[in-house]
Amino acid sequence: MVDLQRVEIVFGNTLKIMEVTEEQPRGFSYIRIAFEQFAITVESEHVMYTLPMDHHVSMQVTYTDAKGNPATVDGEVTWASSDASIASVQVDPGDSSICTVWPVGTIGQAQITATADADLGDGVRELITTADVEIVAGEAVAGSIQPLGEPVQNP
Repeated sequence: MVDLQRVEIVFGNTLKIMEVTEEQPRGFSYIRIAFEQFAITVESEHVMYTLPMDHHVSMQVTYTDAKGNPATVDGEVTWASSDASIASVQVDPGDSSICTVWPVGTIGQAQITATADADLGDGVRELITTADVEIVAGEAVAGSIQPLGEPVQNP
């Protein structure tokens, strides 16, 4: 069963209601904004993930052929983070298609890459799959109070 998603967009005083009934693969984004004769459509399988600083997340890369059928790669998948001061990547020792992303200490964005050999023969054809991860502040655990400016004499 497909879950119906409803999106309401207001342009000035005009309300447009769109309903999405097609099931899309996990991690797939489809956005279509239409107003009168103008339309913007964006489709992407690119993943953007927001991760709180006090959490970690496991990720898995999967592969498909040109027709969308499941495909395999040759050898192990290699994982990396574009910024080691924001996120680190730990590969699952039992399955190289799975990794865990750990925030390191600085908030910001990092790109996680999974690199594999798509050539199933003797050659090598590097296939790089990416996911953008934004590390955000975790849940508040402490507070502080500071004065705002200099003291002011009472009237």
